[in-house]
Amino acid sequence: MQQTFCQETVYDPLYRHEIKALPHELELFQSKTLRRLKFLSHYGTASLYSPIMHSRLDHTIGVWSVIARFFPNDKELRLAALLHDIGHLPFSHAVEKTLGFNHHANTEKLIREGEAARILKKHGYDGEHIVALLNENTPLTSKTSLLGADHFDSFLRDAYLVGGIAKEPWELIQNIRFSGDFVETDIETGLHIMEAMVVDHNAFLSPLAIAIDGLLAKAVAAYAKHQEVKLSFIEPLTNYELIYHLQTCESPEVKELMNVVLWEPHRICIHETPAKERLQVEVKKVYDKEVLVGGRPISTLSEEAQEKLRKVKSLQKTYYVSYQ
Repeated sequence: MQQTFCQETVYDPLYRHEIKALPHELELFQSKTLRRLKFLSHYGTASLYSPIMHSRLDHTIGVWSVIARFFPNDKELRLAALLHDIGHLPFSHAVEKTLGFNHHANTEKLIREGEAARILKKHGYDGEHIVALLNENTPLTSKTSLLGADHFDSFLRDAYLVGGIAKEPWELIQNIRFSGDFVETDIETGLHIMEAMVVDHNAFLSPLAIAIDGLLAKAVAAYAKHQEVKLSFIEPLTNYELIYHLQTCESPEVKELMNVVLWEPHRICIHETPAKERLQVEVKKVYDKEVLVGGRPISTLSEEAQEKLRKVKSLQKTYYVSYQ
């Protein structure tokens, strides 16, 4: 599945809607900063062993199209949606979480300086305003437990491609609106959206996905030590470039880790107890978001919604990884 560009319009097949892009948005679409996201997997290291291959650009365009659909005249919010993920590292959260990077800080840096900043300034936009929007509660995202456009797209896009939802995203989006900063809908649609959240989390936080995250991060750290470079070398890379660096490294440790990650994941063993030589990996964060129904969080109206939130929260675990 992919979005298609035709002159000044962008069609997203997930929602089956076509959005007219503004001139500065088209220029950003054509920039290297945005194009790089086409070569970052939205599904992280899970894309290495599953058929789920959509990119972070696919997700970005989806989020932007949702914002543009419901807030067509809010040009700065549309820009925030378009630029909200440009600071992601290769394989998205996988390496970032383990090695201590912060893609939010990297995103802000790229908005303030570099190619995106030049395009914003050329068209009369202040990058600081866009950064501020990314740090406030907006329909794009928030620090609350309520759902915004960013996670709405992530849940539906991932779950649809996994094959785990009863209604397709284009049907669900017909029944939502925004109440202030948050997605509001009816109980039936809300439960479908929250089921997508559960399906998504079960897939990208599966023990195997978390194990491969940890092994890939270990390979990156070993590479940086062997090559005597700072870990920050990975920040501008794509998935493919990072894999090339790691596969061509002469370090036996890096070679063995990459052999397991890329070619022999069946050798991976996942345990619930620590032991010598086992790599500890953790699920520290989940995205347990809920929609509004009649102005109230759906969990206050539905026991089924409460159970879906519990399922997602239960995935916060620690595993111990080895390979044979």
